[in-house]
Amino acid sequence: MRPRKPLTKRERDSLFARIKKRILKGGEPFGVFALKRGRGRVFGLISVSHANYAAQLRVDKAQQHWIATYDGSADLGDVWDDLCSFDRE
Repeated sequence: MRPRKPLTKRERDSLFARIKKRILKGGEPFGVFALKRGRGRVFGLISVSHANYAAQLRVDKAQQHWIATYDGSADLGDVWDDLCSFDRE
């Protein structure tokens, strides 16, 4: 997954739609991760109570990047800002 790179417009728009749907549905908090898959990356929304959430937080940073953790009260504007600023330096 190194070097880190910002989300593409397509990735950002797709991921925002998934996060928005999950936030509006309510429920427990969830983490958003960029996970290495082959030569590319996929984005996972993982519930904080799921065993994989804790495992992903411990995974080598070369294999994944934690983006953020949100819950049902998250502000969608803040989510958009997080996605736009992900890995931009």
